[in-house]
Amino acid sequence: MTTTAIPDYLTPAFRQLDAARAAHLESARQMDDTTTAIARTAEQKAEIEKENGSDASVWRRAFRAGGAVLTDELKQQHLARVASRELVQECDRLAEVLAYDSDRLKASCDITARKYRQAHHNVLSEYAGKELDNALRDTCGALVRAMKLKMLALGNPLANTVGIQGYVEPDKAVMQEVQAWLKRAVNDCHIRLADEPVLFKTGLSAETLPHMDYGVAVTNGQRQAFFNKLREREADLKARGLLE
Repeated sequence: MTTTAIPDYLTPAFRQLDAARAAHLESARQMDDTTTAIARTAEQKAEIEKENGSDASVWRRAFRAGGAVLTDELKQQHLARVASRELVQECDRLAEVLAYDSDRLKASCDITARKYRQAHHNVLSEYAGKELDNALRDTCGALVRAMKLKMLALGNPLANTVGIQGYVEPDKAVMQEVQAWLKRAVNDCHIRLADEPVLFKTGLSAETLPHMDYGVAVTNGQRQAFFNKLREREADLKARGLLE
């Protein structure tokens, strides 16, 4: 681990990341609440319809059996059936509003997710760039010296023999050797988040948060078309008194 704590220069980037994360989690929470409300509304509507259907058959049989006389009890039962039908209608209206809310929140989640991805990328890019710069400046002195020595050795006429591979210029030969070694070393290197305070806080991927990709508003054109339709639905719901 190159550092024991999060570097101060990352404070502004982390502040933006934390704000973006909080904003997206709030969008995700609202989406979860709306999804739950949609499911609950559908369940309640189904229960009301089931009860109302059986009650209708019972009520009609009682009405006929009583000689078509509307007793107070039958009247109360009928009023309860009417109320049930109205409740079903209210469930339908609420479901329509919730469907609008769900689509609106999908777009909101896409927007906050995009901002979080960008903030996450900014932190990792700034940190990785700084770490590489520090490593190149502070730890490569011995490697550069050794490379230079190897180039000088290969530049000797006795080293310039043409073998199976043919002649390779000294600087190119050394670069190829170092590149091959570095490639193997990078492939064999495994990052342990427990040893990396910055990566431990950010995570290696921005896709770990919920509701990160609905894809309803990806391009500028799609966003414009989507929000135009959303505004039309909002205006319709308001005109019918279903939305304030």
